[in-house]
Amino acid sequence: EKVKVAVKVQRPGVAETIALDLHLLRIGAGPLKALFQANTDLVGLVDTWGVRFVDELDYVREAGHAVDFSRAIAETPLCGAVFAPEPLEHLTSRKVLTTTWVEGQRLDYVADATAEGELRRKRRVSQLCGVAMNSYLTMMLETGILHADPHPGNLIVEESTGRLAILDWGLVTEMDPDLRLSYIEHIAHLVAKDYGKVPNDLVKLGFVPEGYEEAIESSDAVAVLTDVYTQF
Repeated sequence: EKVKVAVKVQRPGVAETIALDLHLLRIGAGPLKALFQANTDLVGLVDTWGVRFVDELDYVREAGHAVDFSRAIAETPLCGAVFAPEPLEHLTSRKVLTTTWVEGQRLDYVADATAEGELRRKRRVSQLCGVAMNSYLTMMLETGILHADPHPGNLIVEESTGRLAILDWGLVTEMDPDLRLSYIEHIAHLVAKDYGKVPNDLVKLGFVPEGYEEAIESSDAVAVLTDVYTQF
């Protein structure tokens, strides 16, 4: 049986190029921190970037993320609304990724350039953004594997079903259970208007250093966060 597929092939020598770039950035990070008196661990930042860049070069790992997402989302109410293209494991290696082809257009595409077509596009984008938002909240709060590259080119509307396909699972963030629980508690405190607990939430989530709770309480950070969350 013939199957239409998408094939992603890694450029020769890309790993060596990335390694050299990261090495040079790491050499320069220390002097730059001293020069600008930056209150940031620039070397640690480069090291963190480096781990993600190297992970993206492993297409077997990327295929595994897509499979894990599809399995997890199948157990939620979003089953049938969103999916990841199925990797073909026997045709996938560390440098070649093969998946089923998704026939469709990017989330924000519209063929009709008229005013009526633009209105339909806005309605479709609004509906599918709701699906995408719920998908990402599910990843963040339930599955713990968060797709970290959600630009419009990676969000495709399947032509035959209208389902949302999420492409490119090379860049992901894995969230441990304690961090997921902290996010849930943080959102619950904002929704319940229990603002007194928000500064401690921000410390637990790593957004604010420990000991700065009073500074958060005296600022408008809580009000801004509440305004953002209530938009959805």
